[in-house]
Amino acid sequence: MIRELHLDLSQLTVSPDPSRGRMVSAPAMTPRTSTERAAMKASMELAKPLNARMGAALDVLGISETRPAVSVIPSPVVPMASRHSFDLTCALGETGTAGWVLGANASGGIYASTTPEFGVYGSVGVVFGMFAGIGAGLEWTMIFGTPSDFAGPFICFQASVGPKIFGGCAIGGSLLFSVVAPAAGRGSTLAFMGLSVNVTCGWSAFPVSVSIEYSNTWIHPLIK
Repeated sequence: MIRELHLDLSQLTVSPDPSRGRMVSAPAMTPRTSTERAAMKASMELAKPLNARMGAALDVLGISETRPAVSVIPSPVVPMASRHSFDLTCALGETGTAGWVLGANASGGIYASTTPEFGVYGSVGVVFGMFAGIGAGLEWTMIFGTPSDFAGPFICFQASVGPKIFGGCAIGGSLLFSVVAPAAGRGSTLAFMGLSVNVTCGWSAFPVSVSIEYSNTWIHPLIK
């Protein structure tokens, strides 16, 4: 279970217009206890010996039960996507990507938040860049904000190594940004949302892939 998380963004300088960004706030949510949450946890505990992935799913659910200590050193030029940056929303799901320079990605699974919401999500996106192949696997996502910040469109800058190097498997990481309209209406600014890591299996024409993805995510709360 995540007990403490520290993020240092002091070197993050990817914003195309750092002086004009504005914060996007998510609505406040009232924590509520739930017997359904306890029942869901118990069922996952029972399934854990049969499926090792239940361990990671329990870590996600645990975030909605026990708030971890979250500290963020913000970037001096890239705004955070949410004023609720000391809330944390984590997601675990299956992901798959296929294409040649231009392709598509789809993912879905469960999410939990310190708000303390728990639910399911789905995401689809368009990918372009230096990549060619097909792969599927598990993805872990952390959003520094509420589930409302997780939902909606975002831009993802991602890189992965393999599967030529790791014998059929690839390890990748991504930085997630929302697009924020500047106050004066000129251009746009990227606001930092969070990050994700994934382990996939498949085939790739390149030993290393670098790409940009435009995605949209839908969430469906099960427990609030």
